[in-house]
Amino acid sequence: MARTRHPLVTASGLVLLGLAGAGPCAAQTLSDTPGGTVAEQRQWLLQQVRIGEATGRQSLIEDALARLRMLAPDDRGTLVAILEVQLSQQKLQDAEATLKRLREIGAGTRELAAGERLWQAYRGDLQQDLQQARLFAAGGRSAEALAIYRRLFNDEPPGLQLGLEYWRLRGAQADGRTQAIRALSELDRSYPGNVPLLQALSQMLFAAGRDAEALAALQRMGRNPEARGMAADAEWAYLKDQPADDRSVRGLQDFITRNPTFADIALVRERYTDQHKRVSDPAWRAGLRGQQLLDAGRNEEAERAFLQALRGYPREPDLLGGLGMALMRQGRREQAINYFQRAVQATPAGDSNDKWRDLIASTRYWLQLDQADAALAAGRLDEAERLYAQARRQQPRDVNAALGLVDVAVARGDDAAAERQLQVARRMAPNDANVIRKLVQLYGRTDPQRLEAFINALPAAQRRLYAEDLRQLQISRLRERREQALAAGDAGTAITLGQQLRGELPGDAWLAYALGNELRAAGRQDEADAVVADMATHNDSTEARYAQALYLSGSDRLPQALAVLDALPQAQWDDDIRALSARLQRQQLVDHLWDLRAQGREAEAIALLQQQPPSTDNDLLMAEWARLRGDHAQALHYYQRVLAAQPGNVDAQLGQVQAWIGTGDLASARRQMQDAPPAVDDAEIGQQRQLATIWTDLREDTKALAILRALLARKTGPDAQSWRDAARLVRRDDPQQALDMYAQAMADNGLLAPSQAAPRDNRALTLASRETAGDDWLRRSLRSDVETLYQQENPTLTVMQDTGRRSDGTPGISRLSRDTRIAHLDAPFAGGLGWARIEQVSFDAGRFQTDGNGAYDEDFGSCDLDLLQADNSRLRAPGCTRFVHQRRTSGAGFAVGWRTLDDRWNFDIGHTPSNYVVGNWLGGITLNGDLGRFGWGATVSRRPMTNSLLSQAGAVDPRSGISWGGVTANGVTFSLGYDQGGRDGVWSNWSWHRLTGHNVADNTRARAMVGWYHKLIQRPDMRLDVGTTAMYWRYQKDLGGYSLGQGGYYSPQRYASLSLPVSFAWRNDVWSLRLDGSVSVSSARTSSISRFPDQALIERVIAQLEPQYGPLQLDEAGLYTGDSSSTGTGYRLYGAVERRLGDHFVLGAAGTLQRSRDFSPNSFQLYLRYTFKPWQGNLPLPVSPLVPYGEFR
Repeated sequence: MARTRHPLVTASGLVLLGLAGAGPCAAQTLSDTPGGTVAEQRQWLLQQVRIGEATGRQSLIEDALARLRMLAPDDRGTLVAILEVQLSQQKLQDAEATLKRLREIGAGTRELAAGERLWQAYRGDLQQDLQQARLFAAGGRSAEALAIYRRLFNDEPPGLQLGLEYWRLRGAQADGRTQAIRALSELDRSYPGNVPLLQALSQMLFAAGRDAEALAALQRMGRNPEARGMAADAEWAYLKDQPADDRSVRGLQDFITRNPTFADIALVRERYTDQHKRVSDPAWRAGLRGQQLLDAGRNEEAERAFLQALRGYPREPDLLGGLGMALMRQGRREQAINYFQRAVQATPAGDSNDKWRDLIASTRYWLQLDQADAALAAGRLDEAERLYAQARRQQPRDVNAALGLVDVAVARGDDAAAERQLQVARRMAPNDANVIRKLVQLYGRTDPQRLEAFINALPAAQRRLYAEDLRQLQISRLRERREQALAAGDAGTAITLGQQLRGELPGDAWLAYALGNELRAAGRQDEADAVVADMATHNDSTEARYAQALYLSGSDRLPQALAVLDALPQAQWDDDIRALSARLQRQQLVDHLWDLRAQGREAEAIALLQQQPPSTDNDLLMAEWARLRGDHAQALHYYQRVLAAQPGNVDAQLGQVQAWIGTGDLASARRQMQDAPPAVDDAEIGQQRQLATIWTDLREDTKALAILRALLARKTGPDAQSWRDAARLVRRDDPQQALDMYAQAMADNGLLAPSQAAPRDNRALTLASRETAGDDWLRRSLRSDVETLYQQENPTLTVMQDTGRRSDGTPGISRLSRDTRIAHLDAPFAGGLGWARIEQVSFDAGRFQTDGNGAYDEDFGSCDLDLLQADNSRLRAPGCTRFVHQRRTSGAGFAVGWRTLDDRWNFDIGHTPSNYVVGNWLGGITLNGDLGRFGWGATVSRRPMTNSLLSQAGAVDPRSGISWGGVTANGVTFSLGYDQGGRDGVWSNWSWHRLTGHNVADNTRARAMVGWYHKLIQRPDMRLDVGTTAMYWRYQKDLGGYSLGQGGYYSPQRYASLSLPVSFAWRNDVWSLRLDGSVSVSSARTSSISRFPDQALIERVIAQLEPQYGPLQLDEAGLYTGDSSSTGTGYRLYGAVERRLGDHFVLGAAGTLQRSRDFSPNSFQLYLRYTFKPWQGNLPLPVSPLVPYGEFR
């Protein structure tokens, strides 16, 4: 049934047409020009010229040319046609005149350009080349002829004759046929009806499979009476080889109608009758339908149709072969071969059966390839290799068998053999897409650099096909480098590579999710949000929305995360989306509950939680709250309730152990951990950390550390928290290792570059420890831990000048100036923090205001002394004349101290400066702890009373030389406070002390102080606090005088005050500032007391006077002070500032201005602090200069 084409009459036989009518029938003169358009008339006249040339009838040529000139004397197309005829007739003078006229009227036109090329071809430089091309064409050397034509005319041959010559040669090439058909069709429009042109055009159309257009061209050619027979011969040659179908029957019928006088009309009619009969037979029509179905790719239906047809025509070769084709396309190659063989056998002798033999060979080849493919898929590599080799011997020029051998080599892991086979295949088929694709796959798997070079070496057209492979290679390289950076903890490089990857993959949801989290961990929140938001604009899939919501939920933006999910139509929700939505809604509820609890509304939070449907999660939350508020028994109840329902619940198992520890039942906790420890999965990092915490609470630090080290050994990504927890366990025994671990934690958290963590860069580490707004809890804890530990391990030397002045008071007694120079060293010592200091202290109370005789008789020592003589007459003792000049004291003192790292224990011991009149050993010991939510401290101490030179350093009575003073407060202090990190806090201080001094009456003091403060601003770089403070003091005696036996310190029997303090602090990288202020109101009451409370002491003075005055005794009239009370207001201003001078030095200054009734001290401090190791961390907030040892409390 397949069509068989037969060659048409060659073009050369048609050009020199032996027209039957041109002989005896043609007149010697030209008949009248037929009617029609100018173009049709022109074409008819040109046709006559060609006939005249073919028959040697010169008169016909000349007559036709004359009429052409008369028809359109200035038509450029006509002139070109005339010029071509004249040149071919060697009428050079006429041709020159025609070209001249064309030059005159056609300057710059295509027609003139064609005329010039015609002249050059026939008479100019191109003539010899043109003759050579024609000789090559006549001799069958078409390629050489075509090369000359293309060099001469570059696909634009001038005129009809040259156009026919060139396009016949060009159309004979498969790649030039379409262009030749287009060019000949254009010539046909310029020269309509030209017989040689139509014949050449029809021949090319047949070759291109455009049969209908070819037949139309032949029918147009048949309109010319001289060419009608020839056109009919060509059409019949085509029709007689067509299979019997409706189209061929119509074609035969139409041919009979148009050509009733055709020489072989009887054969045509016979063919028509036979085909008409066949197409009327249902069996034959089934065969036709089978061919149509086969062409449409409906192979199973085609098979059924061919089987039906073969029942009527069992030996029809085309039907047998068609069925074989249908079977072959279904993969039933063995059956197909059978039908191809029957088609060969059924082909009549003399007819070609090569088609079916070729199909047999091809099908056998592909059958063997199928068998080889099956063996390869089953892993039978030797059998597959043998079958591929056999197939290759069958079709040595086909690459598919060679590609099969490549697949065998790949399956064996022999990439070298695979490459050798591919190179063989590529030599066979250099441009085969499968060969190139397999090379790309091989190099992509084995040598990415070679892949890149291979793709870049491909021709541009093929390179474009693998541009995506090259892009994927680059993406793969970026991914690999990024994974390496993440594995090395180099967050900065990983982020940079992730940003490059996003340039290639802007819609990759999980890349954006990971990069967003890394940027957020590095403190680049805005950039992180922008990455995820941009991804969402490139990818609106369910997966992208899931990733975006998950990212938002990771930074506690639950409403935004839920909004992203809710924007997705419910129809697009899958199980993952539903699970995430439920989890986020639950988390939103839990966050709200935690917020209520943080606001002190725990009862409200519990009530809301109890309104929810009962669940294990609710019980676990209730248990956690109970444990946090210290109700470990209640926590244990909830944990055990969860375990009753879910014995394997690991969270409850861990919580139960922690509750036992909280209740003090360490035995149960240890027994559980030894006998049936919680079965924590290695992948559950949070539970593993909780397990480590339990072992820590049980004082099993070694086990806790082992768990954390195992976690870090298994980690596949950043794990800052595990590094931090491990560092906390080792920092007491190995602080430097702990700092190394903290550095790793900071690197995993994005605070340090990996190169700054190992080896540890102390400057970078301390710089990263600066507190920053927006830090999450983990980052805050890392910075705080590093700051605390590093400073504990960083010896610090501070030198300070502290100056104090009182503008009030009595010269020589209480108008005191003080200068203290301090050298203070802090350094780690004995598992804690030790310190030592030396203080050079200078006191200057000024001069006594003596009378004209240089005597002083005011209240100091025994200088103001009223006596009674034996006769009861009053005697005022003479004033003091010794030691009444400048009253100065200076000396050096020392102190040392130590505290535990957790500040639980704190003690110090020291001695007042040398040269004090009365020296004292001083010191204190403090224990701090927690009582529920309250913090407490207890101190036992011996501290100096620093109100005056007398109370602090002691003095010598100018009259008697008796020393007295140097008062110390000896007792206990208890403090209790509440501060849970919120806006408000309270503090209190309760103390009782016994005040003793050398030759000073004993006294007692009880003080109660309480305060409340509110944090208006609480930021890493700024604080503003306001509050109120109330104080109440009671002294047993008023020993504030300076008489012998008095203490020289303020000691009312009752004192109460209320103050309103405000404190502001601010800092940046290099400055820290503190400003404090307060206003106060106070009241005091004192009771009467003898100015000489130590009777025995004053009697020693009187005894020194009796040799001169006789028996004496104190005059009680002026002996006692009076009761008094007072109220007043006051204020205090304090300022301090520090400036960082580099990695090691800080310069600071501070000053105090205080004013109240009868008390107006001022002070100023200037200091320089040096750290032995670099410190770029936080400056203190607030600034807190050293306190002189005498002012310790």
